[in-house]
Amino acid sequence: MTPLETVKASYAAILDRGDLEGFLSFFAEDGALVEADSLPYGGRFVGADAIRGALIKMMESFSAFSFKPDVYATADEWVIAYGTFEVTVRSNGKQVSFPLAEATHVVDGKIKLINPVYGDTAAILEVLK
Repeated sequence: MTPLETVKASYAAILDRGDLEGFLSFFAEDGALVEADSLPYGGRFVGADAIRGALIKMMESFSAFSFKPDVYATADEWVIAYGTFEVTVRSNGKQVSFPLAEATHVVDGKIKLINPVYGDTAAILEVLK
């Protein structure tokens, strides 16, 4: 698969089917997910177990979340997906949506890095109150 096909297939696993293990299968052994440190699930997570833990923590915060990319840009092993991120907070039902870009590095068909760049982390923190 091309890097773009890998990213789209990984998104289909987690976003369309809710298949966490299927999503994780696209990562390299040393693949990493980097989330904004200011978020409750923030940090750098390396390897399937760490990434699974971060995503479970994210899913515990939100009863629903979606990312709908409108545009993909590619350069060699890199894919940038840009679209709208939307969440519903589990504890209070509040919703928020804003732009999100995800930079993904794919090597030999496996994800080495996903780094979301949030349009507004303050908006997430506000609805989590």
